[in-house]
Amino acid sequence: MSKEDDARLDQKVRAAWMYYIAGQNQSEIATLLGTSRPVVQRLIAAAKEEGIVSIGLHHPVANCLDYAQLLQEKYQLHECNIVPVYSEDSLLDSVAFGCYQVMSRFLRADTPKIIGIGSGFTLKKTIQRIDFNCKNARCVALISAMDENGQCNYYDDVPLLLARKLEAKYSQWPAPRYAQTNDEHAMWCSSRLFNNVSELANLSDVIFVGVGPLGEQSPIYKDGFINRAQLDELTALGSVGEILGRFIDANGNVVNSEINQLITSYDIRNNPCPRIGVACGDYKRPAILAALKGGWVNGLVTDEHTARWLLTR
Repeated sequence: MSKEDDARLDQKVRAAWMYYIAGQNQSEIATLLGTSRPVVQRLIAAAKEEGIVSIGLHHPVANCLDYAQLLQEKYQLHECNIVPVYSEDSLLDSVAFGCYQVMSRFLRADTPKIIGIGSGFTLKKTIQRIDFNCKNARCVALISAMDENGQCNYYDDVPLLLARKLEAKYSQWPAPRYAQTNDEHAMWCSSRLFNNVSELANLSDVIFVGVGPLGEQSPIYKDGFINRAQLDELTALGSVGEILGRFIDANGNVVNSEINQLITSYDIRNNPCPRIGVACGDYKRPAILAALKGGWVNGLVTDEHTARWLLTR
């Protein structure tokens, strides 16, 4: 395919994505693509005629396909899905749709699957798109939704939401997210119930997790799982983000802090299965890079701007 053909394909798929997935009208698409409404009409019509569009999109944006292949080679990834960006407002929806594409492929397979699932708003939006069941699947939460007082936040019904959508069995993570003392941590993590759920997590066929940034706007701080003193300590120790509540530095190493000694969540490095990180936006980029460097994830769903940034690191 020539560069001219590649650019034409890119425009067709972007227009189709905006129209069918994001619900933009043709005038809005023309503005975003820097072209006219009649051109947008022709692009959308051509996408349908060429089989790019039926109920969903079956062809990725050309540039995104290139980025995905390069990222797979650079970071030795099993899975990589890069979605187009046409506005900041729709970024999260686009990445959620990209994650839905990957998740559907695993869940619609013939053999029963055990799905390990983390938490976060992007994963929640992904699961809300699921429109099929998978009754033979089993879902296992990899991190607790509870704080030390048993209180949960609205992000963290993600594993239950997935199980409900799939009509599947569901295993809850049987401990608060952080213990309060080392003795309490040992008590939680040595219980029969904890060991049973941990063993199920070890059997996961695929894992989906969010990648969290560290800062005043990060959910783990805003939702009260860590306090200001802990945030300042973690920042001083070089932490750039977290995976299932474990705080990591720029190279993906677990930082030496008390809060990391008290986390009860599953360590996904114990499972060699596809571990798909789902995250987007410039404020998450250092955490995404750290997760890749540290081997926490071996798959990625993100936006094209973040993909391009990762390729320059």
